Amino acid sequence: MYSMKKASELLGIPAVTIRAWENRYGVITPSRSVGGHRQLSDKDLSRLRFLKNQIEQNGLKISEAVNLLQQSESIPPKQAAEQEEGSRSFDGLVDKLYMDLTQFNTTQADHTIDLAFALYDFEETFRHIFVPVLYRIGTDWEEGKISVSQEHFASETITRRLSALFRVFPVNPALPVVAAFCPEGERHHLGLMSFSLFLRKRGINVLYLGPDTPLRDLDKLIESQHVSFIAASVTNVRYAGKLIEWIKATTINYPHLRFLLGGAAFDRVEERLVQANVRYLSADQWDDWYNT
Repeated sequence: MYSMKKASELLGIPAVTIRAWENRYGVITPSRSVGGHRQLSDKDLSRLRFLKNQIEQNGLKISEAVNLLQQSESIPPKQAAEQEEGSRSFDGLVDKLYMDLTQFNTTQADHTIDLAFALYDFEETFRHIFVPVLYRIGTDWEEGKISVSQEHFASETITRRLSALFRVFPVNPALPVVAAFCPEGERHHLGLMSFSLFLRKRGINVLYLGPDTPLRDLDKLIESQHVSFIAASVTNVRYAGKLIEWIKATTINYPHLRFLLGGAAFDRVEERLVQANVRYLSADQWDDWYNT
């Protein structure tokens, strides 16, 4: 039998993740020591190792890996369906993370985010937990319910956690190079960061330039790094015009470049670019675009 700490060390899986998988999916059934501590069996470790391998080696989401485990062990479909239904409940984590962030509780916010990543793929976490939290915080800030410092703390905390994921996903040098940025003046880049991580997870080398990037400096980067795609995000419509003009000029100099544009500003611009090398993408279109 193995303690939770020992199992975590042997498998390379954080204890918080093991507990989350146990509570949400029921993939292990630890016994209890005389002192009431969890004790995992060899079978428990085998199941956890299977899940870890499916996620890291085959790129599956935790829910997909659990389904595969259930199929391999012939767990009744009803039980699997009930567990999958339970896995889709995001509201509790949204409320918890909102409270952690607005109370400046860094430790608890990190713990809640760790739990979210343990239960869900980062794309699900971003779309169903981070986005609702940030939308709620933004709305409450506009209505005077929370302060600027609370809003900034929330954004920076989530940005920090997303940034750390860039080193997790390996790059496939055979795939195209993407330069990702927000143009000069635009500072809202969490959507762009999430899209960049979406690409990095699939092995694409993303040169993440981040917010407030001067357009005049990009020609050398495109040439020296053999960039094939430009991913740009704009939320404020006043920064969209210069970006569009830059794209028109850049297309002449670099006809091979393709542009992926996102952000709320493009829903409000007077005229969108209609060019074969320009694609507008919302978050729910990422998978369809990538698979075509």
